[in-house]
Amino acid sequence: MTRTGFGNRATCGGAGPGPAALILAATLFLTAAAPAEPPKTPDSRALRRTPVVQVFEDGKDAVVYVTGPILSDGQSSLQEFFRLPGKPLEHISIGSGFVIHPAGYVLTNAHATEKVIAHNVSLSDGRNYPADLIATVHDQDVALLKIDAGRPLKALRLAQAGDRMVGETVVVIANPHGLLHTCTAGVVSAVGRTTNVTDAQLLLKDLIQTDASINPGSSGGPWFNLAGEVMGMTTTKKRDADNIGFAIPAATLRKLLPAMLDVEDRYALATGLTVEPEGVCRVKSVEANSAAAKAGIRPGDVIDSLGDSAVPSAAEFHLALIGRKPDEPLSVGLSRDGKPLALKLTPGRRPKPDAVVLLRKKLGLTAAPLDRKTAQAMILQVERGVIVTAVDSWFYANLQHKPAPGDVLARIANIRPRDLDQLALILERMRPGQSVPLVLLRYHDSVASRIDINLTLP
Repeated sequence: MTRTGFGNRATCGGAGPGPAALILAATLFLTAAAPAEPPKTPDSRALRRTPVVQVFEDGKDAVVYVTGPILSDGQSSLQEFFRLPGKPLEHISIGSGFVIHPAGYVLTNAHATEKVIAHNVSLSDGRNYPADLIATVHDQDVALLKIDAGRPLKALRLAQAGDRMVGETVVVIANPHGLLHTCTAGVVSAVGRTTNVTDAQLLLKDLIQTDASINPGSSGGPWFNLAGEVMGMTTTKKRDADNIGFAIPAATLRKLLPAMLDVEDRYALATGLTVEPEGVCRVKSVEANSAAAKAGIRPGDVIDSLGDSAVPSAAEFHLALIGRKPDEPLSVGLSRDGKPLALKLTPGRRPKPDAVVLLRKKLGLTAAPLDRKTAQAMILQVERGVIVTAVDSWFYANLQHKPAPGDVLARIANIRPRDLDQLALILERMRPGQSVPLVLLRYHDSVASRIDINLTLP
């Protein structure tokens, strides 16, 4: 008998260890041979989520793709309005824009939209909608479109006027060359710049400059600060140069928005008050016996909120009125002599502008709605405009080419009116002595004609 050491267990005849010992040995071997578990590290995505990433994720759904057919080189100007034999309208304008109100109002550039025959807006979810060109301010290169998406849209907020710092980070979201929702970043290189927009023959002033990448198709795209506010809107880049792009500042957009929106006429509201165009939303005047007067609002009051919307300036005041109805009470938060007040404003009902009266008074025309059958018979590209039924000849006595019954008034001051109601809103804003370009279309004996008139309003 021999004893071999394995714990205190005795074995005989040289036999190996028992089953329990083998299991223990194997366990010890595998434990020693297994690689050490790597130490846990923090989530790298959290480390990589920079302010630029956050701005892009928060803002991208409000940035839109603006497109539409335009004439290409060599095409007749008649093809802008008529479906004529020959080369089809294959050239497409591409640009960017952003939603400024959930009801579907979109800010973009004028230099592209004024050339487009039928506007289209694509949202970040890929859905496409026809768009109305509501207003343009050509000499500032700003345009306002409206789409009906059937649901509230995500909208962006504008930075306060003058709130930009040279050297601060700027984030641009746009669609350069049709590459949707491209994000670039840089810094504000300078402010107060002046440059030419060659395509539109414009000289623009007080622009913001950046070194963030800007390319064709970026026009109309928003420039964000790191707070997610829109400090400007792309207008152009310096040709034959790298990393020099320009934006229309938020201050200009704020200044132009109230008149472009024309909310009280558009929604038939009568508040009876006006507010200062710049600075805080200070009441400038109150009409006697108006809704504002009955609510107790006085000149000098500062409006802080309207309904559930904060109102830091005149632009937000007009945006907050969008979609409101006459005779619908609206809570108003204001400050008077430094003390807060809560009032109720019930806007009255404003008569809608009368297209029949305004057409006769300002253009010397009588017109009727354009129906689809007539538009097709006249081989029109789009069903937009109104049909002239009568003409006051003295308005056009000094012109060689005059309007005539049966013509279609297809464009007025860069806008193609959808119907008589939209035409009335356009005419309501026009003043005596203003020069207004008109385009009338005629189709007779299979011959298409276009009549361009520059009329000075009486």
